[in-house]
Amino acid sequence: MLKQWRVQSGTTLVELMISMAIGFASLTAMASLVGHGIGLNTQLLAKSRLDEELHAIVELLVNDIKRAGFDANVSQVINDPTYVSPFAGSVTISNHPAESINSCLMFAYDRNKNGLLDTVSTNENYGYRLKDKAIEVRIDGLGCGQNGWQDLSDPQVVKVTKLEFKRYSQQSASVVLTRIELIVAAELRTNPAISKRIQTSFTVKNYG
Repeated sequence: MLKQWRVQSGTTLVELMISMAIGFASLTAMASLVGHGIGLNTQLLAKSRLDEELHAIVELLVNDIKRAGFDANVSQVINDPTYVSPFAGSVTISNHPAESINSCLMFAYDRNKNGLLDTVSTNENYGYRLKDKAIEVRIDGLGCGQNGWQDLSDPQVVKVTKLEFKRYSQQSASVVLTRIELIVAAELRTNPAISKRIQTSFTVKNYG
């Protein structure tokens, strides 16, 4: 008995090439979309890093400068009009000779609460300044123009383009308070297009 052969239809070469072309175009579009997503995510992470870095620095500066003029002998300050606190008059705004004006602020406060302005084991003279595109913290009571301050911001990651302090007097009832305006601007070292600027002001209640 003879076997009956069934004719099977397959994919032609043209159809196969069209299918391959459509598949390749889909993969290309998907790869482009994934690449764009990765690039966007990297940019968002970089911006978030700069935001966190700058906000942390500003918060530190504000909270520390607010302490300026604090003297543990508060009762003597209030009750004795002839008493002159060793922390009075310590808030000064200047700059390093190589930096913009008003980019350095120095102050003092009674950290160990002994009523004395210590300068030996614990130096109670503090400050912040702009130097070489970084925010630096004052060490051992050094002046704004002296070397030896320590980096607070990481110059390898963040490039600080502006640090400015402004000082105002504010009347509160019969008391004159000191108000500080702080401006900080920075950009990522690896991507200058990603930048951030923060401007804030606060009252130094212990200092008048």
